[in-house]
Amino acid sequence: MNRPGNTLTQSTSPLQTALGLRLATLLAFPFGVLLVALMERSALMIVLLAAAMMGVSLVERLRLARLTGNPAPIAMTALLPGFAVRLGGLAGLFIVFLGFLALFRDTSLARGFGLEDAAILIGITGFALAANAISARIATTEVGAVMSTMNASFRDANPGARMTGGDIIEGEFHDAEDDTDPATRR
Repeated sequence: MNRPGNTLTQSTSPLQTALGLRLATLLAFPFGVLLVALMERSALMIVLLAAAMMGVSLVERLRLARLTGNPAPIAMTALLPGFAVRLGGLAGLFIVFLGFLALFRDTSLARGFGLEDAAILIGITGFALAANAISARIATTEVGAVMSTMNASFRDANPGARMTGGDIIEGEFHDAEDDTDPATRR
């Protein structure tokens, strides 16, 4: 029973943490655009943030391809539209944020790149890469745990069955090499 003065603490599952990190990664680059607008940095930072966003996406695509064992096809024809969409979205956010700031104060964008620009770019990109790596590690661990639990329950249900070869048909394991059904024997 929860009383008004007491709060129940709920622990989050590792998969919720992984999904939260993925959400934080998605919001990292729009947050970088907000920082660029607030600090009145150069509009060319938006191009660099879009390129960094594309780089993080490519790293994730390569990680997924390596995990599944498939080759990672990276074609220039797919990269350019993806970059254009990211650039358009980030530029739109930048214009909206800067327009909102212009309502309350005079704005003057920087004309060059400085240490602040490098710090924003490296910080946002580093955060996105780290959050994605941690999320991928958590998800891989959880999927591995689920698969080992499923394999263990299968071994417990069928102690004589080997784990190599065969099919599971209607919930029963049928070994392809040891077919004991006389009707299917040659």
